[in-house]
Amino acid sequence: MTPEHEIDEWLRGAGPEEDTVVCTRVRLARNLDGFSFSATQSEDEAVTLLATVRRTLSSLAEELSWTWVDIGDVSELDRQVLIERHLISRELSEGHRSRGVLYDDSDGRASVMVNEEDHLRLQVFRSGLRMEEAWEVADELDDRIASLLPYAFSNKFGYLTSCPTNTGTGLRISVLVHLPALVTSKEISKATNAIQEMNMVVRGLYGEGSHAIGDLFQISNQRTLGESEEEILRSLHSAVLRLLDWERKQRREFLQNRLFVEDRAYRALGTLERARTLSSEETISLLSALRLGRILGVMHEPSLESLNQIFLLTQPAHLQQSVGRELPPSDRDLLRAEMVRRILS
Repeated sequence: MTPEHEIDEWLRGAGPEEDTVVCTRVRLARNLDGFSFSATQSEDEAVTLLATVRRTLSSLAEELSWTWVDIGDVSELDRQVLIERHLISRELSEGHRSRGVLYDDSDGRASVMVNEEDHLRLQVFRSGLRMEEAWEVADELDDRIASLLPYAFSNKFGYLTSCPTNTGTGLRISVLVHLPALVTSKEISKATNAIQEMNMVVRGLYGEGSHAIGDLFQISNQRTLGESEEEILRSLHSAVLRLLDWERKQRREFLQNRLFVEDRAYRALGTLERARTLSSEETISLLSALRLGRILGVMHEPSLESLNQIFLLTQPAHLQQSVGRELPPSDRDLLRAEMVRRILS
């Protein structure tokens, strides 16, 4: 992994509904026939499974120009960078069994985690609201892997997974949305409760167990059993569009008091341009206000590309990777402020 890389697909800031939708992720949970599931898997079996997957998928990885990383062989800092790029989960990073990840390092459009909660977790990312496209790519990738590795499958229940909530299709679709108007107007709880009543799950930026920093929320399907992939796509799409309509309605109300939006955005810009110390969470919060100002047209600089660059490169692991060493929080806050001023200058 290089200290700097292009902005990954999930943060590219392009695609349908880009004013409110950051990205779409399709994830498939799969287990291999003939191996114990994670709850009863021994370390010897984990080592064998990891080697089997790496060897069997080596030709596919070469064809796609993907990178293999044995998670046990990389530093905690490098693992955290992969988390911040959304290529691996915290669970994979912090696990104790032999585990690895195969991923697209050029633009972060896909990854396959090995020995997380399930033997395989396939992920495909697309910028904006592109659920069908992401699903079609994930489905094709899944078919290619299934032709090489035998999946644990039941004619009655579908794909068998470690957690019963993933059994069936094994499909989780997540849409990362930016909802600053609903948060600022204190309508967010009402909106998310309505979405949850539609059998969807609302989580923070990094999924389960994370909180919603920077007014960013993940919306995903709750059911995987008893519904087809097409039904899951249709239901989630409907729920997301309802949420986007709610957010945009609130944004239009904000524009009736244009001074409020301008003041909030320019105060955020002033802090980012002048601050000498910035925490990660404060930076993301300020970027949220700036992004809303840009999208609503009350300001024309900085570019959304600059805001996305700041968002990624000032996260703790990326920041430390840029200087090649681990830093205490106070030093990270100093370096973060310096980097933000440099990008905005």
